[in-house]
Amino acid sequence: MSLGKAKRLLLIRHGETDWNAQGRIQGMLDVPLNAVGLQQAASAAAEIARIVDIADLVSSDLVRTRETTIPIIEATGFASRFDARIRERNFGVLQGKTYAEWRTADAEGMARYNAGDPDYGPEGGETASGFLERCVDAVTDLVLGSKEKALILVTHGGVVSSIYRHSQGLGCASARTWSVPNASISEWRVEYTNGEPIFYCDRVGDDSFLTDDLRETVSDQPIIHSAYVA
Repeated sequence: MSLGKAKRLLLIRHGETDWNAQGRIQGMLDVPLNAVGLQQAASAAAEIARIVDIADLVSSDLVRTRETTIPIIEATGFASRFDARIRERNFGVLQGKTYAEWRTADAEGMARYNAGDPDYGPEGGETASGFLERCVDAVTDLVLGSKEKALILVTHGGVVSSIYRHSQGLGCASARTWSVPNASISEWRVEYTNGEPIFYCDRVGDDSFLTDDLRETVSDQPIIHSAYVA
């Protein structure tokens, strides 16, 4: 039996920040939404209000996700709470640097990152495998603890990619063939086997509800295998 457990999981990536636009690594640093990001958040909120009638709403506690959550609360009336477990990956000493600066400072580390090395983690940061495990454990726990039929998490690109990897049976080193644009919605159907949730992905990185001027442009950031740094 799975009564009282979420059957629908929606993950929303935060709106754009100036650091996103600059190709600068945010990780766990607090950077607010820019003007485009605030508009993206409003559009995502309108879409959520259109497709979800009742849900639990949980946000990462970083400012860019909290600011993305505000219009969702206003559009839906859902109560929200914060959870630090669904923060972006900790990139340690690389946080605040651009990708060009990273390449210059540590080409070997960037190559390991791009190759999806599960044991690679920048100084003071998380390894790829540790980050994936954190995301899967946190989201699984939130799904199991939900009392509504739907659970909405406002989070980060790396978290979304981690749950997609998990649902598709992909490891850290599997090439990333999907994208998670700012303010996009990703969705899973949740079924239960022996009380454990199984995630079936219906869509990932869907930003079709955004107007063309609010859609993220294609980036040349050197992200090949690993989760998107947001």
